[in-house]
Amino acid sequence: MPIVEGTCGWGRLFQLYPDHLRVHGVVYELRHLTQIRPVYRTLLGLPSARLELTFGQQRVILRGIAAVEDARKMVDYLLHTCPQARLLVAPGHESGPPTESASAGVDPAATETTVPLVARETPTALMRALAPTGWQAARRELLQRRRARLQEERERRQEATLSRESGRRSPLKDPLPPVQVPVRLAYGERAYYCCQATLCNEQLRPFAPPEEAVRDHGLLILTDRRLLYLGRRCQILLGYDHLLQVSRQRNGVAFLADHWRRRELFTMRRPLECVLCLEKLLWRFQQERQLSTLMSVELEEQDEEATSPNQEARQPERHAGSEPVTR
Repeated sequence: MPIVEGTCGWGRLFQLYPDHLRVHGVVYELRHLTQIRPVYRTLLGLPSARLELTFGQQRVILRGIAAVEDARKMVDYLLHTCPQARLLVAPGHESGPPTESASAGVDPAATETTVPLVARETPTALMRALAPTGWQAARRELLQRRRARLQEERERRQEATLSRESGRRSPLKDPLPPVQVPVRLAYGERAYYCCQATLCNEQLRPFAPPEEAVRDHGLLILTDRRLLYLGRRCQILLGYDHLLQVSRQRNGVAFLADHWRRRELFTMRRPLECVLCLEKLLWRFQQERQLSTLMSVELEEQDEEATSPNQEARQPERHAGSEPVTR
């Protein structure tokens, strides 16, 4: 027969036996118990208990226990049976009335009940206590998405305003100031953009945590010849002549090369600034490439024109020497 039996959460059954604890069909050995953290609350006049038990590397949380006396009895038995288990008190909580274990000879300071400050039942405290565990994280994520959307709209508005200004020359022809980067570049190569970027995966399995998307953290550098990414785990070098596609995402920029299987996504703080700078560098790179092509074509034509008179002068000499002599 179990020593203590009750329900927690959404009707989950837990049973305490002399040598193990069974929670919803899962068995936990008491010899592996290392920490006990009881929390007793009173919300809307209804008492409830919460037990956090640590079994080695596993953590078991029994929340929403309506039978507070069963929870106290369970804590007293675990403290008597498992001397290696430590009793933890939640920080920022007030101590409640002494339990029945004080009369049994157990240290009252070790088994005092803890009542949080939210027991004053203020509206804000009640909303925080009744909210789910991931409520604050979800709210923070929504705020970040809203800020990113507003930043993107603001950047689009600024870009449209610059393009509509009369009397302003093309932004592609505006000079870019060179920047200093912590890497040695090739001879004659200059860097014009540098920022902190995170290399991420675009395709993930469904319901995957956001940590799986992050591949590396590093520095993104744009020069007049190529793109460089210096990360902690990998390095990427991409010449502009192999660049096929550049697409701006909500919080980053995706690049596609002719020798890559998939796109590489770099998340950064100001993706629009990176795209505009890259557009100017690509325009300048194409202009220089076309100029070098025209110069090479002109040099070839000049060489052909210089060699053609010599060949014409040699041909009559050959014909004169080869004609037969007639009498």
